Amino acid sequence: MKKPIMKKTSIFFLCFLFVALLMGCTQKDTETRELNMALSSSPITIDAQLVYDVNSSIVCRFFNSTLYEYNIDKELVPGLAESYEISDDGLRYTFKLKKDLKWSDGRALTSEDFVFGFKRFSDPAVGSNAVYLITDCCKLKNASAILAGEKPLSELGVYAPDKSTFVVELEEPCTYFLDLITNCDFAPCNEDFFHSAGKNYSTSQDTVISCGSFIVDRYEPLATQIHFKKNPYYYNSDIVKLSGVNIQIIANSQQALMCYEAGTIDVTEVSGEILELAEADPELEVFTSASLFYVNINQLTGNSVLKNKNIRMALSKSIDRKDICENLLKAGNVPMTRIIPPGFYTETDGTDFSIDTGRCNEYAGYDPDKALEYWKKGLSELGVSSVNLGFLFASDYIAVAEAIANQMEKRLPGLKLELKGVPFKDRIDKENSGEYDLVLTGWNADYSDPTSFLALFYTSDSNHSYTNEEYDSAYALAGSMEMSKNPDERNKVLHKVEDIIMEDAGVIPVYTKGKTYLIREFVSGFQTPPTGVGVIVAGIKVD
Repeated sequence: MKKPIMKKTSIFFLCFLFVALLMGCTQKDTETRELNMALSSSPITIDAQLVYDVNSSIVCRFFNSTLYEYNIDKELVPGLAESYEISDDGLRYTFKLKKDLKWSDGRALTSEDFVFGFKRFSDPAVGSNAVYLITDCCKLKNASAILAGEKPLSELGVYAPDKSTFVVELEEPCTYFLDLITNCDFAPCNEDFFHSAGKNYSTSQDTVISCGSFIVDRYEPLATQIHFKKNPYYYNSDIVKLSGVNIQIIANSQQALMCYEAGTIDVTEVSGEILELAEADPELEVFTSASLFYVNINQLTGNSVLKNKNIRMALSKSIDRKDICENLLKAGNVPMTRIIPPGFYTETDGTDFSIDTGRCNEYAGYDPDKALEYWKKGLSELGVSSVNLGFLFASDYIAVAEAIANQMEKRLPGLKLELKGVPFKDRIDKENSGEYDLVLTGWNADYSDPTSFLALFYTSDSNHSYTNEEYDSAYALAGSMEMSKNPDERNKVLHKVEDIIMEDAGVIPVYTKGKTYLIREFVSGFQTPPTGVGVIVAGIKVD
């Protein structure tokens, strides 16, 4: 075993902790060639059509495949599809499936499975929280009308002319459609298996079927372990070098680190104080993550004072993002004063879309004197001397929320923030229903295009905090057929869209988070997609 990395902890404490915490670690059988990976929390769901959170996405990628996927080099390549054609108007995609595709139980996988999967995803009775992918990110034909109850599900823009051909129709061109459908929500779903499982579908190893690299062979909701075995029917099984994967749910980051040091965990994400202990370790790797952590301002149903632009500007400019990243969040986290993170999207000339990280500093850059000036002006316009706001956040982000609240209250006299820490799912529910004034929230890109972030603030059924006609008009122009044929002009429009909301102080970006992992030296090929969400599992090896 390599030299322990926890140099700042006392030997007595380490010995005690080692004995106490290893009781929760499962020993690794090196002869099985399995990957042992830790996650901080259980997936909310393993039903592909319902996935909307990071950990669910990570887990579902192990046993789901989509029409197109990313390989170990982060290249977009055919997955279950063999090829595709696109119509001249950009509104119809025709996919040809690979020959002899099979589900993990040996039954044939056909284009009808994609039709049923897309329809489940679009069914308002199913209630997926990820339907914005087909109403906002792209406009799947009739999806919005179906979800609104205005049209039947049978009119969704998908059909199968034959067993190996799947057709998707859009209402508007979508230049990043192939990238978008790498999300698990667009995986196929076998209708016969679904109905045989009934209401228990995707709640145990017996009620889930695989079309990906692995098969789920041990799973219960909220369980502390999820186990996968290699899927012999996977179309690309020859490149899968692992016989299985064992995911352990270890909420305590100190315990996860101890398990890693003991050799019972091969891969674990590290952050915060634990990251500080591991910073010098040679097995620490940082992966880019197309993420934005931000304070969302509810101008629609929140406290009416938030409609005042000077109040919003004051809140944004009172946050010392650099201090939060360097002294609280540690390595891998970068301050953000704009929406689109760097290293995520490349323009046609090879330039990073967000190479100018200070582009929006005038509106969101830390400046306590300017913040106070905006604050006093806003209070004067409102005719008040104090402001009380609720500040919602997921409980595991309490340290960041407290830091932001302390900075705001310190620099803006008369501001009182009521901190409301709730479980992650409750935060999602309250955010979706508009039950907040301010909310500390995060977003990982669903596809490699700026609209993956900009769509969050476009006026729609899934946006409960912000509306701006100028923003909507520019965003719609970026999605037009005209712009799809002129990528340089489209990029200029996308910059304008971002500038509009930042000038309006419509949102408060705080930081972007890199994915930081400890990966044991005998594990190779561990990689994340361009969005940073999930793992590209087929290439992972344990030597």
